[in-house]
Amino acid sequence: MTSTDEKAYIDGYAYDIFISYAHIDNQALFHEKYGWIEEFYNELNLLLTRRIGEAGAIKIWWDDKKLDGSMEFNSYIDKSIRQSAIIICLTSPAYLKSQYCQKELQTFYGKAMIEPDGLYLNDRSRIINVLLNNIPYTKWPKELIGTTGFKFNDAKEADNYGDPYDVTSPEFRNCLKGLRDAIIKLIDEFKTKEQPVAYKNKFSIFFGDVSDTLRQLKKKTVAELKALDFDVVSDVPPPYEELEHESCVKEKLKQAQLSVHLLDQYPGREIEGKESIWYPQKQTVLSLECPQPQLIWTPLELKLDDVEEEDYKHFLQDLETEKPSDKSIRLIHGIRSELTKQIIDISSTLQTAEIKPSKERITVLLDTHYDDQLYALEISKQLIEKGIQPYINPEEDDPKKNIIILEDRISQVSKLVFFYGKVSYHWVAERIKSALQFIVSNKYPEKGFCIYMLPTHKDAGDLSSFENWYVPIKIVDNSDSLQQFLKS
Repeated sequence: MTSTDEKAYIDGYAYDIFISYAHIDNQALFHEKYGWIEEFYNELNLLLTRRIGEAGAIKIWWDDKKLDGSMEFNSYIDKSIRQSAIIICLTSPAYLKSQYCQKELQTFYGKAMIEPDGLYLNDRSRIINVLLNNIPYTKWPKELIGTTGFKFNDAKEADNYGDPYDVTSPEFRNCLKGLRDAIIKLIDEFKTKEQPVAYKNKFSIFFGDVSDTLRQLKKKTVAELKALDFDVVSDVPPPYEELEHESCVKEKLKQAQLSVHLLDQYPGREIEGKESIWYPQKQTVLSLECPQPQLIWTPLELKLDDVEEEDYKHFLQDLETEKPSDKSIRLIHGIRSELTKQIIDISSTLQTAEIKPSKERITVLLDTHYDDQLYALEISKQLIEKGIQPYINPEEDDPKKNIIILEDRISQVSKLVFFYGKVSYHWVAERIKSALQFIVSNKYPEKGFCIYMLPTHKDAGDLSSFENWYVPIKIVDNSDSLQQFLKS
């Protein structure tokens, strides 16, 4: 396993490259001394070092422990992925079947999507797909869609899986040189890209007290945020005494750029000497009195009828019925798995506003079904090159999760584009209706709606139905028309 306390060659990361692979693919064959993956790592490391011209300059992380599917995805590997600039996925049948490998890929994909560098630098993906076998494109994980597959196998026919090239063969050496050149070009993109404005301090978050039922979620979220270098204050109370507690919270809130409060049907710990006033509630109230932005989060499944404490129930009802019009206050009914990402998205929006207060960047939601995601990725790259910030909202299996993600994205963008490709008219119509209902209920400013036509042929009656909706919906079928709509 490689690791280092030094910085990577690419600024801002601990590792230049993370190698993700199935350990069975590194088992030595035919009395070989080393496994294929280890040989691949050694040869690639040497080629990159020679090209850079400095020994040890390139930091590559690869895990040589024997892990299997029953072992926990440990925090050390998770942290290493999040600190890596590039990931190389050594794709094989074993890789696709390994939940551990898929977790590594999903973790990198998720963190890259929300980082300032993004998933793509110009047209180069930070995910590099090395094909140890001839894996059909249709079997690639969604995170690999849009990447270029580097063929390291001897398959001759489309339906033949083939075997990885022998590491001593000319074919292996030629492929490795091509991979090296692609990595060097990607590294150059990192080196020459416009550097973001540096912050004087880490982004600071005050994380309010919670009930026992939310304590594990809070602990997990705080740990994930700290791993991403957020400065999180989450240890109040103590003090427990009412006045000392209030004074402490106010002081902590002054130092925070965002406060986060998790509330469910249970009010939490009662303030010492006070009946029917609880620490989570009090901290939320104090936060609402401050100018700093707030995120107030409740679980999607929360029902007010299940709340037994009447005073606390009234408090939650007031939050719900008196939704703040101030954009700095966000009330979200969410799912636990999305909480960290929602906090990161909000912090990113706030930091962007601090950097560029005078020029608002065009933001757009690309709402797409999984089957049309490849189109969305291509359009996304084109928009980024034109200075437009896209957010891709793929269709997930859980309908509730879809709506939650859709609502969260809508709050961040000025225009919405719905991809009409391998889906029915009714699917697109329901997505648009959900977006409209959310905009109206939250009293958001008017947003532009657009339908992007993709193959296959669409019924003329369906298209005319969209044109007759009570809000204007632009229908386009090419990227130039889309960009005109977004900049209008």
